[in-house]
Amino acid sequence: MDDRFPKDSPLHAFTDDEVTAIFAAGVRRPCAPGDVLVAEGEPGDSMFFLVEGHAEARVQGGRAVRQYAPGSYFGELSFINPGHKRSATIVTTSPAAVLVLDQTSIQSLLSSHPRAIFTLLRRTTAFLVDAEKNLVADLRRQNQELQDTIARLDFTRRQLSAEEERARTDGLTGLFNRRAFDAELPAFMQRAQAIGKGLALIAMDLDHFKPVNDSMGHAAGDFVLKEVGRILREQVRRTDLPCRIGGDEFIVLLADLDEMAAFKRAEALRMAVGTFSHPGNERGIRITTTMGGTMYRPGEAVEAFMHRADEALYAAKRAGRNRVGWTS
Repeated sequence: MDDRFPKDSPLHAFTDDEVTAIFAAGVRRPCAPGDVLVAEGEPGDSMFFLVEGHAEARVQGGRAVRQYAPGSYFGELSFINPGHKRSATIVTTSPAAVLVLDQTSIQSLLSSHPRAIFTLLRRTTAFLVDAEKNLVADLRRQNQELQDTIARLDFTRRQLSAEEERARTDGLTGLFNRRAFDAELPAFMQRAQAIGKGLALIAMDLDHFKPVNDSMGHAAGDFVLKEVGRILREQVRRTDLPCRIGGDEFIVLLADLDEMAAFKRAEALRMAVGTFSHPGNERGIRITTTMGGTMYRPGEAVEAFMHRADEALYAAKRAGRNRVGWTS
């Protein structure tokens, strides 16, 4: 074997006679630094032995993935299977010389030294097996990375969902808060108009709530508010939206029902609030609620809808409280 080639170079896979035959069948070509020997993606029909100098394989984007020294060869897949697309771009990185074997060369070697072709086939098969193993390992790694990314995204999504839910929920009563109400009301109105079903807005304030806070403390007041929240959650449907919008003020959206059914539901809520037990009972303090309700008029603005419910609430308060005021 020529001493110019390292003893561990790929060229040592061939016998001395085969190397002599290979060099006789090929054409030597000098190269300058930066010469492109093969381009990624182009079909090829020849292979190259690096006789002098150095080269490197680069993939899309210019990233170097392999280095070649004297005694190396590459391109054998296209040499054995003409038209096979190159898997990388190979560029010389120093003054170099290559031996080019084309399809005429393969015919010459088949006639004179067929074992050299067999050695190429054996190495190519081993190369393909290694490439397949690397591909499977890479796919497994990418799949694991994808699973890890999905898990992280799912965790983040659940965190964001939980944070968003907390931001939309009143911490004391567990009802939706003013932020949630402001966000959901337009959607309720659009849906009611689209499907032609009734939508009621019930504005409600607690009567005699201040005496509970003033005479029994905020713990007793918090108990009252929690109980009102429980009553609203238990007595409305999944399609409704019960909200605490501040202090002892609540709003309930009742979807998919007519005016008479909405009024009856408001009355049922009023009666439930007026009969639950609370710490003020022992001191003769009775918690009741005054409500104002109205039905959505298709095409009206949010402000008009809410203003009409507020007017009904104020009218009910002026009439003596503990009642449902209604504006059609």
